[in-house]
Amino acid sequence: MKNLSIINTKIKLLISLFFCLSVFGQDSSNKFILIEWEKNTLATEYHLQISDSVKFLNIVYQKKTKDSIVRLDPNPIYRYGRIAAVDQYGVRGEYSEVFQIEQRIVEKKVLPPIVPIPSNYLGLNHSISLDLNEDKIKNWKTYYKINEGKWLLYHDGIQLSQQGINLVQYYSVDLLGNKEQIKAKEYIFDSEAPTVEMLFTDIFEDNEKFLYTGKKSTISLKVTDLYSGILSVKTYLRTATEFKEFSLNENIVIPENFSEKIIELMVIATDRLGNIKSYSKFFKHDLSPPTLNIESSKTFEGKKKLISISRVNAYDSSSGLKIILYSLNNGPTQPYFDSIVISDPGEYELRFQAIDNVGNKTAFQYERIFISDPSSKNGTLKQ
Repeated sequence: MKNLSIINTKIKLLISLFFCLSVFGQDSSNKFILIEWEKNTLATEYHLQISDSVKFLNIVYQKKTKDSIVRLDPNPIYRYGRIAAVDQYGVRGEYSEVFQIEQRIVEKKVLPPIVPIPSNYLGLNHSISLDLNEDKIKNWKTYYKINEGKWLLYHDGIQLSQQGINLVQYYSVDLLGNKEQIKAKEYIFDSEAPTVEMLFTDIFEDNEKFLYTGKKSTISLKVTDLYSGILSVKTYLRTATEFKEFSLNENIVIPENFSEKIIELMVIATDRLGNIKSYSKFFKHDLSPPTLNIESSKTFEGKKKLISISRVNAYDSSSGLKIILYSLNNGPTQPYFDSIVISDPGEYELRFQAIDNVGNKTAFQYERIFISDPSSKNGTLKQ
């Protein structure tokens, strides 16, 4: 028999107290409790109970509803709720787990007023029309020039090509050759989208100019627009299977589940005249340390035993190996290049560590060596 309980023990609820002045006015109806749950396919209605105690010793409100959402007036004793589904035969399933009603106030976000763009700002598809109705009726000719250009005969419109401030001057001449005073007006031509600079820190760039980021890496954006100003900037990080969006003023933090995958940083910037451009940068987020393997060998030079660290192998599949370091008996750390040979009697401890190009480090690996005096039994390698 199918279970009528609301999603068994896990109920999906959206419980909150909203405060929306601009939508509902300024009286007590501004505030309400909204309880919403996932529908049960076998249910024809639901039974909601609310209590002032978690043990439901006192039912302060109950309601049957065919909807999966209930709106209630706020009440300080409405503290806990539970819901059961009722089928077409009136059989009631088990109540859901008790949920707490958190009566919090959410203020509707007030958007800043939109300042209109001045009429002298012009975008890509523009045409400047001069107010010459009277001159046209009298068959006067009008001449214009842009900035320091030549005077041209005006017909139907003027097109700008230079980004930024443009000075348009014009005058009309009557049939007798009388020239009116020159008029002038400034226009700002903006057909270029905002520029986006992607700023990466603590990165590694390989020979093919591909970027790798690590634990200490940061990503920030510098977005500029010279003329009409920025309208919106949409920022995304995505892999083949994941997607995350960021707001303009939010720090771009690379999620851990994006690591060891090719990531695309995409930014779409739009200015107030509608000029839009997308920017993209691919990189890989490397959080895995290299692998490190140590091989030792024993040889004899006459009767003298030589113990050497003959090979230290390290490998990194992402940003690549940067360096292998070692120290002897807690001495100074130094790069490992060639095999390390120890022959004098005594006890030795070698410590190794590999580091990749974005700073990921292996755990320390130790090699302990004991070489006995030639007059005693042979030395041993302790690991």
